[in-house]
Amino acid sequence: MPAATDNGERLARLEGAYEHLATKADIADLRTEIEKLSSSLTWRMIVIAVLAQALGIGVLKYLP
Repeated sequence: MPAATDNGERLARLEGAYEHLATKADIADLRTEIEKLSSSLTWRMIVIAVLAQALGIGVLKYLP
């Protein structure tokens, strides 16, 4: 019965691949981290936009 052995080997290979897959908890943690990063980046972009506007106004003030 070589087919049973082949199936056993195939099953062992498939089960070995499971350790590389993400769990639901891993996905939830990743989503949380992405939300934190998104919020942080949003605030950084707002600060950069305000500073760029202030710099632009300052430059225009001193141009002839």
